[in-house]
Amino acid sequence: MNGHDGASPVPPERGASPERGARPGRIPARRRLGRALWYWSSGRVAGDRRKDTGRFLFSRMLLLPAAMFTVLALAATAYFNVHDRTRELRGRYAPALVDLAHARVSLTLAQAEAERRLGTGGGRPLPQTDLVGLGERYPSLVTAASQSLNSAIQTGALSKAQEQEVRVVSGLVVAYDDWIDWADSHHGSRPLRRAGMEYATTLLRGSPTAVLNRIGAVESRLRDSVADLSGARAVFAVTASAALLVTLALAFVFVGLLDFVRACLRVRSPSLALFALPVLLVFVVLWAGVSEERGAQQDVARSAVRLAKISVPRAAGPERTDGPGGPDAAIDEVESDLAGQLRGAHPDTWALASVLTLIVGAAGAVGCGLTIGRYGSEHWKIDWEPA
Repeated sequence: MNGHDGASPVPPERGASPERGARPGRIPARRRLGRALWYWSSGRVAGDRRKDTGRFLFSRMLLLPAAMFTVLALAATAYFNVHDRTRELRGRYAPALVDLAHARVSLTLAQAEAERRLGTGGGRPLPQTDLVGLGERYPSLVTAASQSLNSAIQTGALSKAQEQEVRVVSGLVVAYDDWIDWADSHHGSRPLRRAGMEYATTLLRGSPTAVLNRIGAVESRLRDSVADLSGARAVFAVTASAALLVTLALAFVFVGLLDFVRACLRVRSPSLALFALPVLLVFVVLWAGVSEERGAQQDVARSAVRLAKISVPRAAGPERTDGPGGPDAAIDEVESDLAGQLRGAHPDTWALASVLTLIVGAAGAVGCGLTIGRYGSEHWKIDWEPA
């Protein structure tokens, strides 16, 4: 006898796995965590018991409005980050790019007109040059270019270095115009006329530091800035993601609160749901505004590329550069498209709607806290009454 009643237990075969359900008390970690979070959210403790009503409602009276204000702050930061970029593109960068494109094209046309009037290389000036000199078209083009350069500075889109560069270009345009005038005043002398035109051409486009190359470099840097403004930003990505996460956590806590109120106070509380609704409304309005304005920003980036491709055809006469088919008309068309794209995004309307919904959301957060306080006011006297 081995001292045991009955048959001895037979050990399981080597390699055999225990049957499922052999340890029924073991719960997966994920499920335990989920249940713990739900117990915390709905004010439950072990079994079916609940936490003290007054203490639980007091904690939620503080927690829910704080979470709601956090959501509103994050959502507002995300939206106005996008809106401020739209405002920068509309008020500064788009006008600056248009002005610089006009300046570049006007100077190229002015050079072509001067060459046509005074001749290039060994060519002879036009017969009417003796009577009217450079005519009216050349000086009007140079004046238009100078005005466009000044307008680009006034937009505020240029950095200090870029602004200084454009001021240098404006000075070079004056020097260029002086050499063209000098060549015109000596149009009867082929060597002097040719020397004046060569100096002027060198200033305009004959070297890497010439006027047109400098303008092109500033345009390129502005296009880079536009591409950066119209692209994704870390501030927007972080704040929008954080707002979404806090909203999900808020919804979880809010559902737990409703469960607690219904179980302990026998109240369904539609007013709580009504006060929480504006937070969702803020998300809908701000997301719609972000979508509209982001689309407009990307349109501006594409229009900036279109402006860079506008140029004056070689050996183009006035009849091919003036009027509907000319480069100035193409720039005006892009400018009109830019205005339409930004106007169609309704940035001012969305900004106003966002401010109003944020105000309503803040009022909802306050109302939610006051409602919870009303529910718990009688219980606080009990829970915190001295023993």
